Amino acid sequence: MAFTITPLAGIDLVNLANTNPNSAGTSIPTIGPVGAEVFGSDGFRYVFAQAGAAITASTTTCSINASTFVATPSAGTYLSPATAMASGDYAWFSKASV
Repeated sequence: MAFTITPLAGIDLVNLANTNPNSAGTSIPTIGPVGAEVFGSDGFRYVFAQAGAAITASTTTCSINASTFVATPSAGTYLSPATAMASGDYAWFSKASV
């Protein structure tokens, strides 16, 4: 299990991010922003993104749009977290940093 070595507090690289609804009923992550990057103790770089579709646990072919930071389970180089994601969920996606 990896943990962040970047000096930011409260980051959980393993589980889905918690969200709270705003006044319009939209789920807003309690940590962020999307596109934030940290380095983990496992040598991977992690990017905070939102699932654009259902993503199975530990999918090795996720891609993340570089302008919207929406992840999709198709032909990419990112690894989804160990927890399955529904469309709209937020989490940290890993990628080799070297």
